[in-house]
Amino acid sequence: MQIEQSTILITGASSGIGLSLTKQLLQKGASVCTFSRRGVPRELLDQFPNTLIDFKGDIGNKEDVNACMHTIAETFGSLSIVIANAGMAQFEQLADMQDEIAESMIHINLLGVFYTIKYAFPLIVKSVGPKCIVGIHSIAATTIFEGAAVYSATKAGTLAMMRSFREEARVHGISVLDVLPGATRTPIWSKDMLEDRGKDMMDPDSIAGIIISALEQGRSDTDAITHIDEIVIRPWTGNL
Repeated sequence: MQIEQSTILITGASSGIGLSLTKQLLQKGASVCTFSRRGVPRELLDQFPNTLIDFKGDIGNKEDVNACMHTIAETFGSLSIVIANAGMAQFEQLADMQDEIAESMIHINLLGVFYTIKYAFPLIVKSVGPKCIVGIHSIAATTIFEGAAVYSATKAGTLAMMRSFREEARVHGISVLDVLPGATRTPIWSKDMLEDRGKDMMDPDSIAGIIISALEQGRSDTDAITHIDEIVIRPWTGNL
């Protein structure tokens, strides 16, 4: 796919992998709409005043997501790439987890992806040329970790959702790329964890670069058929 002049939505874009993707895609000439609670850094908006829209909202609130799509429709008209990246994590024994935390993870991690795809769908269908929806999951979707029961359930749920949606989307010319990263240095971890194990975690800029490379290599001008369905990215030293 060609990144330059493409129109892209990135959720969870205020930090971590989402922010790294935003910066790199803008540098490659894409027009980007970011969606997050806190918003992207002011200096990024100043650097890309004509190609960056920053929408603040709650990904677990369908009214916020729908409002964002209306903004995109008015500004860009359509979307060629959607990157569902927003998420939250709380690592705790299932029996000890507060109901409210579990419900928040389900709303943000699972329903947030559902709302993103559902309400972005009319905009991506309108796009001319190759189009792709990217799901940023976690290796916790397929790997067992103690203290991650609810988090893993939400990530396994979004992975299953996207794998099924891939088959539904083909008829509309939409491809799906699932990304399962391992431990990455992002604010999803506590300060203590980052200080203790951050050296063993991956750099979000590296993850973003791999995702963009996969997009660029798939459905290219020279090979319109080949596409990467799924990427697993881990520290070579193994899981934490």
